[in-house]
Amino acid sequence: MNLNFSLFLFFNLLTVFSYGQNTEQEGSSYQYFNKSLTDSVPSEILIAFTDEEFLQYGVKVAYMNLKGDVIIPFGKYAYLGTDTLIHYANVIEYSKDSIYGRCISIDQNQNILYDIVKYDNGPDYFEQGLSRVLRNGKMGFSNHYGQIIIPCIYDYAWPFKNGKAKVTFTAKKVIDKQECHSTIISNEWFYINKEGNKIKE
Repeated sequence: MNLNFSLFLFFNLLTVFSYGQNTEQEGSSYQYFNKSLTDSVPSEILIAFTDEEFLQYGVKVAYMNLKGDVIIPFGKYAYLGTDTLIHYANVIEYSKDSIYGRCISIDQNQNILYDIVKYDNGPDYFEQGLSRVLRNGKMGFSNHYGQIIIPCIYDYAWPFKNGKAKVTFTAKKVIDKQECHSTIISNEWFYINKEGNKIKE
């Protein structure tokens, strides 16, 4: 089994078994950085590179500026799809007791902005300019600058569609082990707009 196939298999299994885990409250209370509007203006552009054969999911990654100076060195992160770090980068944090740790977003100063909602073998997609993110096991929404636009207070949130998102404070994950997927259920769904205000369906 070659390395490329092994990585492909690993991330497919990771997605299958982790999708939906986002509804569970994490045991720790992590500290996150809140990006202000001035923080969203990058001082420079950073480019991802690796010392392995290809820049692909799960390999060691570092970031250098356009002058070739290494700004974020090897040793802390694995690659999670961000080739160019302008406002933020999605990375896999190396864990002390395993190969991979949390999937997080960082800024150029390595401040942790939020944890990533995993979907389709990678970070959640942007829908109508917003992406679902996690802080301490709760979901909210961020923009393209890495700023939290709607606070992470929900047990579960669906992506935005037609200017609204379906959310709940009381989600439960039901796992179908036979078909390797999970379903999120709640009796208290409601809708919010892009300002985070509760609206009618």
